[in-house]
Formats: sequence, structure tokens, C-alpha cells
Amino acid sequence: MSDGKVGLPFTRIAERLRTADLPPREEVDAVVAIARGGTVPGALVAYELGRPLRLLQMNYRDDDNTPRHEAPTPLADVPSVTGQRILLVDDVSVSGATLSRARELLDAAHVTTLAFKGRPGAADVVLFPDVPGCVHWPWFEDVTPAPAPHASPRAIIVAGVSGSGKSTVGRMLADRLAWRYVEADDYHPPENVAKMRRGEPLSDADRAPWLAALKAELDASLARGEGVILTSSALKAQYRKILTGDREDVQIVLLHGPARLLADRLNARTGHFFDPHLLQSQLDTLELPAPGERMLVLDIEPEPDRIVDRITRELALTPTTPPTP
Repeated sequence: MSDGKVGLPFTRIAERLRTADLPPREEVDAVVAIARGGTVPGALVAYELGRPLRLLQMNYRDDDNTPRHEAPTPLADVPSVTGQRILLVDDVSVSGATLSRARELLDAAHVTTLAFKGRPGAADVVLFPDVPGCVHWPWFEDVTPAPAPHASPRAIIVAGVSGSGKSTVGRMLADRLAWRYVEADDYHPPENVAKMRRGEPLSDADRAPWLAALKAELDASLARGEGVILTSSALKAQYRKILTGDREDVQIVLLHGPARLLADRLNARTGHFFDPHLLQSQLDTLELPAPGERMLVLDIEPEPDRIVDRITRELALTPTTPPTP
């Protein structure tokens, strides 16, 4: 966008919404959207959860995010949600003031706040904390979808926090394509494994030799003309840049989902050295793709074979075994 604003197409918003840590639908009685900016975001959330939508008309800032009033001000009657469990939605939260004032006005039993864009902590859930500037929302104007890859990749990095299913999906994808499979955990030096067993998060210095070894494996496979699937957490953009080297034939697929689902999977695991208490540390470290980073983000809730189907379809890959009927 020539005006410096970030364009967020519906596809990227839908991906983030599907993987956001929203309250379970059985714990939400209604969605309240702060109109007018939050009307469409609230409608998307209400549709996702299958819950009714109510509008709370308030005004504080103009379209350039400049305050117009001394405090967020209701412009109409406050919807009656007495005793209900509410998910309160706005498009942008700069200081959190509008959401906080709206929470006070609603006579609800419980309120969870959601902002589509804002700084971390501006709401209970922020969909795009990684977008620092202003946004072109697709419901106000046409936003061009992110470009598709020019050609099918020859190396795929299946990324995600522990519990996202990346190893399961990676192995199934390698079998489907008859490509080499590389498990990043096998390349950790013993001192890294020892730290993780003690429940200590790895630092960037700890990860440096590990990332270098993984990059060497990718480069060697590509130099031999082999297709390769690498499963790695790849939590930070700088890690992903090291692994891909900005090569167009290396594609990252990020598996992501709600924290409660990830925690349930980790608690059910046996025979793995990852400490489930490190999940929050990984989620705090995870940098979701910023606009312009070429990455396919997929929800972890479908069965692994369905996720593999989606990857082969989205990346125009040719499987050697048939997809799921």
C-alpha cells in the first residue's frame, strides 16, 4: 500500500481468527461489538462461535486514531446483557480505554475482550499484535490477497510450538510426497536437551548452532535434488529467515491453534522430553507472520491427514500416494 498502511486480506484475518485463543463457544452467551469499527469483526467472531451479536455504539477516536472526546462515550443505549458471559470485540485498541469503558458499562457476569489489532496486552486477545502501523481493513476497501508461491517448493519447513502436531504432519507429508524427512529435535546438542529436560527455555545463543545444523541439512538435500520436509518450531522470524535463506524453493507451513488445545495435547503425551509448562514460554516467543512474510498458516484442529491434504493442495505439490477420499 502506497500510503504506508498494512493491507490485511480476509484470508489472513480468517486464519488468525481460527487459531486465536478464543473462549470455548459453550462459555460465551453473546458477542458484543463496539460499533462502528468493531461491527464486522464482531460479526466474524459471532459467526465463528455461533453466538448472537449485539452492538454497543461508542466513540472515542476518529479514523486517524485521534481522540475526539475526553473519554470513550456511548452514543446509544447499552445492550442488555445482564448476567451473561460476553466476548467484547473491537477492531483496534490503542490504549485499551474503549474496551475498559465498555466493560464497565456492560452489566455482564464475565467479559473477555478481543481486539483485531493492538499492542500486546491491549485486550485479553489481540489477533494482530505483530502489525505496528495502521491497517487497511477489507470491509472498508478492497485489499489484494497475499500472492501465491511462484512454483512448488522443494523444501517445506513444518513449524509450530510443541503440541501443534508438526512432527505427525511432517512425517505424513514426507510419506505422501516420498521426500526425505528431518526432525529438528534430533539436531539439538546434548546441553540443549538437558536444559529442556530441566524446564529451562532455550536462548538465542543456545539455538544458533542448532539452526546452523538444520540449515546445512536443508542445503545439502536441495543440492542433491532431493525434496525434504523439516519439522522445527521456528518460533521467531529471524529463525525462519536463517532456515529459508530467502530461497523461493523453501516454504514454511505454520501449524497453530488455541492454547488450551495445545496444552491438552501436551498433557496427554508420553515419552517426549518437552516439559508442558514451557508451552506458555513458546507461545510468548512465537512471532506470527507479519505482512510480507511468505508463510502458510493452518489450523491444528482438523485431522492430520486433512492438514496434509490442504498443504499439498495449497502448495501445488504432487503426491505419490492418493489424498484422503
